Amino acid sequence: MRSRTSVAFLAGLLAAGITAHAAPLSPKAQLGRKLFFDTGLSASGRQSCASCHDPANHYAPSNDLPVQPGGAHMDRLGFRATPSLTYIDQIPRFNADLENPDGSASGPAGGQDWDGRSSSIADQALRVLTTRYEMANRNEDALIRRVRARPDLATAYRQTFGPDIFDEPHDAFRATGSALEAFILEDPSFHPYTSKYDFYSRGLVSLTPQETRGMAIFNDTERANCVQCHTAGLGPARGGGTTSGQFSDFFLRNLGTPRNPAIDYRDIGGRDLGLCGPLRTDLSPTKSANNIRYCGMFATSTLRNTATRKVFFHNGVFRSLRDVIEFYITRDITPRRWFHAHDGDLPYDDLPPDIRRNVDRADMPFAAQHPGARPVIAEHQVDDLVAFLKTLTDGYDPKTGKTAP
Repeated sequence: MRSRTSVAFLAGLLAAGITAHAAPLSPKAQLGRKLFFDTGLSASGRQSCASCHDPANHYAPSNDLPVQPGGAHMDRLGFRATPSLTYIDQIPRFNADLENPDGSASGPAGGQDWDGRSSSIADQALRVLTTRYEMANRNEDALIRRVRARPDLATAYRQTFGPDIFDEPHDAFRATGSALEAFILEDPSFHPYTSKYDFYSRGLVSLTPQETRGMAIFNDTERANCVQCHTAGLGPARGGGTTSGQFSDFFLRNLGTPRNPAIDYRDIGGRDLGLCGPLRTDLSPTKSANNIRYCGMFATSTLRNTATRKVFFHNGVFRSLRDVIEFYITRDITPRRWFHAHDGDLPYDDLPPDIRRNVDRADMPFAAQHPGARPVIAEHQVDDLVAFLKTLTDGYDPKTGKTAP
């Protein structure tokens, strides 16, 4: 899935996605904003969407926990890291064989969540409201009872969706997701395009020499080759067509990410295999033996605001951007640094033996790796790459040359 066009060439396309003035939120989005910050929608009464998707950290967690606590008593843990909500408006619907706009190979792509199982932002939001280790409402009726018990919310629902909205609890439940989706789609804080890179792409600022070197490494298909998956060029777009500047092609891949020993997998049978289960069931190998090729695949996240994250990958196994880069360039060179012995075999310790063949080994930087090989970039070039990735953080002020913390 190689992007054939450099970041620098396509940078100018970002300008179309930057709006100078935000339009007022619709009534539905205003209700969604209220719901997003409301802890009263959770079974515990202590958790809102913003508890895990902190607007102060680009709608990602502000702590360094690999998974966030939740549940009726805030004492349950899930098994996947919480992603940022910024720029999810561009993610296309899931397609198991989506054509890559750059003309390279097709494959599974799109969908909300790490496994792409949610067909829309609204669907993803509703899952969180009823998941036992998240906001933990027992069912959709339980959530709507909470809403109806609050005169302010009940009035807002009737004003937004009509006086009969509570006649069918399922309709009111779906309306909840619709309101949250409207807030995320309409509020510019979820897709501000205010990074240094965005100002650079519009010709308003220059990158430093180190950032420029990092961008060259990012684009170099014979070295780091970040651009292959985290393209700033053409990618599939929500609603069809193409988008640009997202620093993700939205495809799902198996990178052989190390197991995180801090996560308890007993409730799900010991392993998280992403696209083929356990949370996603339609592509399970039990339904078709061919589905085994999907096992171990997880979504390719946007790199926008990645430098502000505290944990990385679907299981939060890494806590620094530098570790992520070094994993990419040395995964199969120094496997003992990353993996622990499992099932009698060292590499890819979070996958059963029959799934390890799914791990991406063909593309750079993985194609150049074997024990004893030399990494495709040197230590000082890792610093350059980190410097470039920091330019993707929103909140840059071109007057001061600083990015808001």
